[in-house]
Amino acid sequence: MSDFELPDRVNPYQLADKLSRLEGVIGAKRLKRLEEATAGIDESAQVSLGFDRDESGRRLISGHVTAIVNLQCQRCLQVYGSKLEGDFTLALVYNDEMAKALPAHLDALLLLPDALLDVADIVEEELLLSLPMHAMHPEGECRIETQFGTDEPTGSTGKAPNPFDVLKVLK
Repeated sequence: MSDFELPDRVNPYQLADKLSRLEGVIGAKRLKRLEEATAGIDESAQVSLGFDRDESGRRLISGHVTAIVNLQCQRCLQVYGSKLEGDFTLALVYNDEMAKALPAHLDALLLLPDALLDVADIVEEELLLSLPMHAMHPEGECRIETQFGTDEPTGSTGKAPNPFDVLKVLK
């Protein structure tokens, strides 16, 4: 993927008509909400955006985003690096009726035909959606022990007393 910094704003309607593709990076300084939601962003987000039309003539934006962020583990409270990835397909619409008529597999992006799209906004939205519900180290890497053994006590080899034996006396 290219290290080309993607532009701040583009006209997605024109790009979809030209069947264009944008690949590059979005700098961490442009992803302020993601920085606030995490313990920091390690690198720029890698982005691949395709502007296209489907068989019904709808203008689409499909994309793949990747970023390395720091998250705070909810078990041990230590910070660890995590890779976020997301794929999306958005249909450009300019009113609510068009959005309601979309098939279930498409998400709507409400934008007027002459308006410019902030590229960092849609990238940041997808990365925020790909954050884990509970941030935790991968299995086996956390400092907190999460599985406890079922070791039997070694001192007693006999049978444990039954607490209901007391009731036998009451007969």
